Amino acid sequence: MRTAPSRRRLVTAAAVAAATALVMSGCSGGSSGDDNGKVTLTFLSHYGDEPMKSGISTLIAQWNSEHPDIQVKQQTVKFDDLLTTLNVRQTGGRGADILSSYALWGGQLAANNVLDKPPADVAEDIKTNYSSAAAAAVTGGNGQVFGYPTEFNTYVLYYNKKILADAGYDSAPTDWAQLKEVAEKTTKKDSSGNYQVEGLSLIQDGDNQTAHPFLSLLDAAGGKFLKPDGSSALDSTAKATMELESELAKNGATTTSIMPTKAFPANQVAMAIQASWWIGSLKNQMKDEYKNVGTAPVPGPKAGEQGSLAYAFFTGVNAGSKHKEQAWQFLTWFNSHKNKEGVTEMGDFLASNGLIPPRKADADILGPKLQAADPNLKPIYEAAGYAMAESNAANAYKAKTSLHNALDQILVNNAPVNQTFNDLVAEINRK
Repeated sequence: MRTAPSRRRLVTAAAVAAATALVMSGCSGGSSGDDNGKVTLTFLSHYGDEPMKSGISTLIAQWNSEHPDIQVKQQTVKFDDLLTTLNVRQTGGRGADILSSYALWGGQLAANNVLDKPPADVAEDIKTNYSSAAAAAVTGGNGQVFGYPTEFNTYVLYYNKKILADAGYDSAPTDWAQLKEVAEKTTKKDSSGNYQVEGLSLIQDGDNQTAHPFLSLLDAAGGKFLKPDGSSALDSTAKATMELESELAKNGATTTSIMPTKAFPANQVAMAIQASWWIGSLKNQMKDEYKNVGTAPVPGPKAGEQGSLAYAFFTGVNAGSKHKEQAWQFLTWFNSHKNKEGVTEMGDFLASNGLIPPRKADADILGPKLQAADPNLKPIYEAAGYAMAESNAANAYKAKTSLHNALDQILVNNAPVNQTFNDLVAEINRK
């Protein structure tokens, strides 16, 4: 399963984010009720493909069978259309009662009065019982919790053990000096200058290709991207991270011309900074050669320093719903109902599809079992405890696009870091 934004195209979403300035706050939701007190709630998500579609449907069907007076009806759209649908239906008074959203959009949706503030017990549950990175990803700069974290990913350094061993290395780099050394030494080109092996990939699939790997390195260096109000938090640490990427590009150890999701499984990339969902994809693509895959924390400038970016999706309630109380009752059950093993049904479902259960108790129970079966999951689970949550300020997507454009200039055109950095900060602060 790859519902992560690293894979998805958010061009349509970006256009809507820029174009949608105001959303009506008093619109009614998509729920209905009858004279017998039965309520039907609508649940909008992008889970139209397997295995997520049937997994969510199974949980909804269980709820409906146990709660005849509160029925939930599932609606799905493509991920590319999700933000558009959330905004457009809201302005037309047809917003769904319950919604699933990329947490990056949370600040914008909250500012546009699309999101209901959760009851105090729900907000406390999320703040207390979910991993720090997952909770932070769904909490705005003003402290508003958007909803329950669901899909949750962290970033780690993936590496090809065989390629590193052939170059004389028996483990992953643990600081930036080693990262540069290994990347340069493992890079191979033919006599025409074409890449046979790229040392370190700093891009991901989808748009804003450069942003998440950079932010993982930035976190490892102790830096930040945005302040809670959406203004730039970039400083000398961010400039040093840009310098690192610039040097790697100038030395030919990294390139944006090679897509790691295709080249890494073909043994054409030595290292890549990628999200945790990639584990399942690599297993399917590489088969027996998956044994050559290793994972490690994204290193910082000095040994012992490490970082990661965490991003999430969440389920929340429409501020315009006529049945917000019932909607929160469903979501509380949906995200906390436990099976006989003492794990929430949602956490078990997410883990079975290669994602980190965002609820700490679920991860504590399921994590050791899964990590014993695949040690590559260990750095991924550990990163949930220290990863920098992706910003969800109202201008976060616009700022992330600006970051990508700046990094692209550095990686592709060897643009000067100082001027590119200063221009980026100014552009973000214009909001």
